[in-house]
Amino acid sequence: MGTPVTGDGRPPSFSGPLPFTGRDAELERLRGGLRRSGCRGVVITGEGGVGKSRLAVEFADEAAAHHRTVRLPVSEAASHVPLAAFAPHLTGPADPDELGPHFQELRRLLAAPAGRPRTLLLVDDVHHLDGSSLTLLSALATDASTAPAPGFFLVATLPQDADWPEALRSLWHQDAVEHLRVGPFDRATTARLLAGTLGAPVAAPVVRALWEAGRGNALWTREILRAAVREGTLRTVDDVWCLTGPLDDTLLDAPAEGRFRGLPEDRRTLLRLLALCGPLGLDDALARVTPAALAALEEEQFVTVTEDGRRSRVQLAHPWHALLLRRGTPRLLARALLLEQAGRLREYGARRRGDALSLARWELDATGTADPDLLVRAAGHALDDGDVDTMCRLARAALVQGPHVVAGLLLGEGLGQRGEFTESIPVLERALAEARTPGEVESAAAALSQHHLYGLGDADAAFGVLGRAADRIGTRPALTACRATLLSAVGRNDEAAAVLALGEGADPKPDGDDGGWTQADVLLLQAHLRVRLAGGRVEEAARTGRHAYAVQCGLADRWTAYYPARSLYLVAAALLESGRLDEAERTALEGQEAMRDAVPALTVWFAWVRGRIALERGLVTDALSHFREARALARLCGQPFAEQRAVAGLVLAAAQRGCIAPEAEALAPARVPEGLTAARGPQPEPLTTAAPAAPTRTPGTQPSPPAPSPHTPLRQTDTLRAHGWVLLLRGADGPARELMLGAARAALGRGEATVATALLHDVLRWGPPGGAVADELVSAAALVQGALAEVRAAHAAAASSVDGPDPAALEAVAERMGALGLHLYAAEAFAEAAGAWRRQGRAASAARAAARALALRGRCQEAATPALAGAAAAVPLSARERDIALMAARGRTSREIAETYVLSVRTVENHLGRIYRKLGITGRADLAAVLLA
Repeated sequence: MGTPVTGDGRPPSFSGPLPFTGRDAELERLRGGLRRSGCRGVVITGEGGVGKSRLAVEFADEAAAHHRTVRLPVSEAASHVPLAAFAPHLTGPADPDELGPHFQELRRLLAAPAGRPRTLLLVDDVHHLDGSSLTLLSALATDASTAPAPGFFLVATLPQDADWPEALRSLWHQDAVEHLRVGPFDRATTARLLAGTLGAPVAAPVVRALWEAGRGNALWTREILRAAVREGTLRTVDDVWCLTGPLDDTLLDAPAEGRFRGLPEDRRTLLRLLALCGPLGLDDALARVTPAALAALEEEQFVTVTEDGRRSRVQLAHPWHALLLRRGTPRLLARALLLEQAGRLREYGARRRGDALSLARWELDATGTADPDLLVRAAGHALDDGDVDTMCRLARAALVQGPHVVAGLLLGEGLGQRGEFTESIPVLERALAEARTPGEVESAAAALSQHHLYGLGDADAAFGVLGRAADRIGTRPALTACRATLLSAVGRNDEAAAVLALGEGADPKPDGDDGGWTQADVLLLQAHLRVRLAGGRVEEAARTGRHAYAVQCGLADRWTAYYPARSLYLVAAALLESGRLDEAERTALEGQEAMRDAVPALTVWFAWVRGRIALERGLVTDALSHFREARALARLCGQPFAEQRAVAGLVLAAAQRGCIAPEAEALAPARVPEGLTAARGPQPEPLTTAAPAAPTRTPGTQPSPPAPSPHTPLRQTDTLRAHGWVLLLRGADGPARELMLGAARAALGRGEATVATALLHDVLRWGPPGGAVADELVSAAALVQGALAEVRAAHAAAASSVDGPDPAALEAVAERMGALGLHLYAAEAFAEAAGAWRRQGRAASAARAAARALALRGRCQEAATPALAGAAAAVPLSARERDIALMAARGRTSREIAETYVLSVRTVENHLGRIYRKLGITGRADLAAVLLA
């Protein structure tokens, strides 16, 4: 684990250019212009650093295969040297007083030879051409636009605000030159750029942070990337690139520092103030400089002015300038500026949202202290923003001045998010001991119990905390919600449901009541969400989770129920279990967006649920990537429970490719507790027993606390499912089925119908199920809402009819699965149908079903499950026949196919006739449905 290094032990410097990506549309525009005879060139414009020059060079390199290319060396340094750009292409000395002969010579140089395509002339930064060169270029371009010969094709680049040469502007008005605007990259393109540059998966928080910091600008992104790797802010954890600190602390190799020194003192002071305090109102900025000076700073791209509602705000134009300015500001000057701005904010009344956070940060930065109540209010705002590090800093500063329950709650939560449970638990214990009101006791007990369970894996301690709190304040809704949540987490979902049903005042308020919501209500809604999700009421769970998210977003205080986005990953899981995969993916992405800053532990669960979604779709490679990201993030922020779930998902995804992942050795032991297959299921064992070695954290960070015991339901379901597939791949078919069936029956006994249905369906997918397993799956699926459970039950019924598997019913189930996006399941069901048709002597039907299975498997990223093993052999097409069939299915004519394979049209038609007979179809119209499912 750690960042790759070069031969001399240093991290990679990425000194070369970044991979060229994300400009397909722009390249096609350039190709189209080159093909269009009436187009004499393209002028590429865009802001500095977006990649105008790179695009032009890549296009020229591509065109050089068929077009002679001429490149003019243009630079700002040579812009005052007459004919500097054209001099390398002239046979004699460059003489600006003899442009006529030079024109004729260059005209011959650029003219296309007879029968050859046009010459391509590349002029990067055409605005830096000296006057004589620009005169020549204008004359050549105008001559090329009127000459009967093809002439040359001009590709020129310009900054977006630069003046166009008059000749080019005139040609653009005549539609003889096209204008191509190049903008910054979107986030998806930035993600591909980063993955291509770094050569390994990149965690979603890294992509977001670099995209926002670099604003999609290729040059800025490159410089931030290099600096982050150099300083260790960005490094690999389990071969996934992760951030280990904020990018704000990354110092770039930028030449901006010299530019600051050349500014007048008042302007430099304003920039320092913006670096220290962040964005300021326009009035505050104008109190420092004149309007003309501020306009000059904006024109020189030191600052930007934006509208925020009715306010105008001034901020630094480039994110990395802030660190350069802060590091270059003397300490006493920084202190004076911070306190002066804090005073101005107090004069305004500090009434706006975020003012308390600004005040507390400025005063703490300036003096090392601030009013404790202000610090706690500010920490609450940092919590709302998802800024865990700032929340911890402010809460810790408040506690330095004396006990404060809310400060302890906030600090404890932040430490837990960072995986520092050995410190967070004592902090929360103190907060619980100091709590005086019932609300404070509830909040402290809720946080402390979760840290014991999810951080140290100690369920006894977690339930003990709730018991101590109930002894002090009685059974209250928040404690009821916490107890139900913990019971569901350790696999006692039936008990959790009973607690919620019996708890006095425990039912969430009706959806129509939009007033008077409390943090306890949110905890109850989240408890109902978890219990319903596990119990099979997945449609209700999705609605409950949405409701919890909306309610929590509207709360002013969140120091019991912290992050609204936490509900969304569970909503995504509920939508997944109901068969609504597209909605599940959108919800997971929405949750990632809802975190303004990456909340460490929460980012793990969004990566994990996206892995689950990808796996159900059959996108096995994507699932592996998401689970690896989840594991890396969990290890980075010290979350052993989440790490084990991610490892289990990773092993399960690898198994769908027919592979045993090396990570299988890191799974918790799969020993089934005594009584697992009993109707009631096992009673949880204490979680304080010795566990395997805890996962190692990133060097330099706090070691992970002991992992949970492997012999409890805390992580047993995912782990058992992964172990079942590993046993199957090792040839231990009987033990694998015994393990999975025992786990499914125990889950049903504990009220976990959703889990039981998934386990039983896995066994069904493994091969001849036997009537008992199919009957159990049908019964379990009846307890689960949604289309996914319905198709699993239909699959069981079709695979175990009285007369053996019903191939027609299996094909119908496969069609339903495919419509839901469950392409791997659909491929498997078609493969089963092929086998059933074959046993009935229906060779053509078997071949058709097998072909559908193979077509769907093609969407599943190298999936290789037992059900798919015989699909390829069941398609009676030779390699040549399959190639011809695929071309015909994609709409190619017989003549086109014949030209491709150097065959006669008659031979192609004969091949197609045999293909139709083998697949049991009547013509081309059926090929696409069979082969391109």
